[in-house]
Amino acid sequence: MNDCCHEMLRARLRIAGSSFSAIARELSITPSSVSLVSQGHRRSAKIQKAIARKLGTTPEALWPTRYTKEINMTPS
Repeated sequence: MNDCCHEMLRARLRIAGSSFSAIARELSITPSSVSLVSQGHRRSAKIQKAIARKLGTTPEALWPTRYTKEINMTPS
């Protein structure tokens, strides 16, 4: 699955009755901070979790490439 794009997140939040600005107010940060994380220019676990919570999902589901897991390969 590809990462959600900024405009798709904006639309999904609007449908859910929220917005980047509302999330920013809840976190006491600027709306541009939320937007920068949504666009992938910055990373913030706190902001990603807030967006995901509003959408009823997880940050890993929204941004799988940001949460790639290392495969632990041990010799047999």
